[in-house]
Amino acid sequence: MSNPPDGKNVSITEIGDRLRQAREKRGLTIEQAQKQTHIHSKVLAALEDGRCDDILTPNYVKSFLKEYASYLGFDHQAIVSEYISIHPELKSKNINTSLDKTNIKSFVDLGRTIRMVGLVMIILAAAGLVIFAGFKITSCFNSPKVSKNVRPAKAGKAAARKNAPAVKAAAAPAAAPRIKLPSKNVPFTMTLKIKNPVMVQLKKDGVLIFKRVLPKGAEETFAVNNSVNMFVGRAESIEIIVNGKSLGSPGRGVIRDIEVTSNGLRIR
Repeated sequence: MSNPPDGKNVSITEIGDRLRQAREKRGLTIEQAQKQTHIHSKVLAALEDGRCDDILTPNYVKSFLKEYASYLGFDHQAIVSEYISIHPELKSKNINTSLDKTNIKSFVDLGRTIRMVGLVMIILAAAGLVIFAGFKITSCFNSPKVSKNVRPAKAGKAAARKNAPAVKAAAAPAAAPRIKLPSKNVPFTMTLKIKNPVMVQLKKDGVLIFKRVLPKGAEETFAVNNSVNMFVGRAESIEIIVNGKSLGSPGRGVIRDIEVTSNGLRIR
């Protein structure tokens, strides 16, 4: 399918009009295109209306635009180039989502580092407690003992009893304090508040609940047994609340796996 000649200034609205015309020329509805491309109907409508930058990051728009343009018979590289001309900041980035993958990897590496540091601290604390307990036990065994067979002379027996210092029993070794381990996940209530329109895919206890664009001001509440996992197009557009306590926004941009449990949230 033909594209505008090189050098022609285009807008996201003009790109969207061409996508819509191509779809209508084929006699397809948005719902039919959704079933065949597996792209949500609200995203397809946003691409055709020129509103995609309002609900998705440019990198994410670029990926959907490439797939949809190719499906409709366009030269998808030319369409993506036109979109990049509207967003010059994308020229220094790859067409793929390597930047997002790098961000996700940094979160994963950070989580692994935190868990490793926590494990080392627990091991050191346990070793310190063992050494302390051993020192206490050794002190008890090395303390001087009073012989039961030693008796004062009969002549000064009463005086010896009166003036003899009281002998205190050796104190028992102090019990080692318990190390409080993280509690297991327990059922909880999670509320998701939407600050701006955003694409969200949400799984509760391993079951997909929905995958759609949530509008500004929307509020979703869930009763959760174990955990919630989410894919978010713009993480700064959501607020997560667990058992009435706000955890705030999990970050910025596309985050592919946010896990929320009764203990809080983490980026996997």
